[in-house]
Amino acid sequence: MRTRAIKTLLYSVFVIIIIWGQFLTNNGLLKGKPPDINQTLMDGRSAMEQIDKGPAIIYFWAEWCGICEMMQSPMTEVLKDYSGITVAVKSGADEQLTQYMQQKQIQWNVINDQYGEISELYKIKGVPFVIITDKAGEIIYTVSGYSFEMGLRFRLWLAELLSK
Repeated sequence: MRTRAIKTLLYSVFVIIIIWGQFLTNNGLLKGKPPDINQTLMDGRSAMEQIDKGPAIIYFWAEWCGICEMMQSPMTEVLKDYSGITVAVKSGADEQLTQYMQQKQIQWNVINDQYGEISELYKIKGVPFVIITDKAGEIIYTVSGYSFEMGLRFRLWLAELLSK
């Protein structure tokens, strides 16, 4: 009985630490409507038109980020079913980024944030970073670090369910 109480206490402390860590990571981030991105996608289309009707994803990643590379498959699957844009942060010139995307067979709506201006505008502290908007285009969730496909889908489903 005592062992069970100790395990419950340890699990509770662990959950509190995780929740507190998420709060600290997400503290000071944007809320409401995401700032307008004036830069176009690499294929020339308007970035904001891709996310104006939610739920939608804005995914910040980098070519040099190992965790981002692990998220390529889950993000690709989710972006097949939901609107979204991705922002490649400080990942080199357009040619270098295009070559990387061809090599990895990535076919996302991508903005090359070569100098980190968009990530700075969005107050992103690190990559990978996911912003999920609701039907009204309001930021409803932010996720820092690795996310599983089911976790992303669940948040998008909630964003659709809870939309105004």
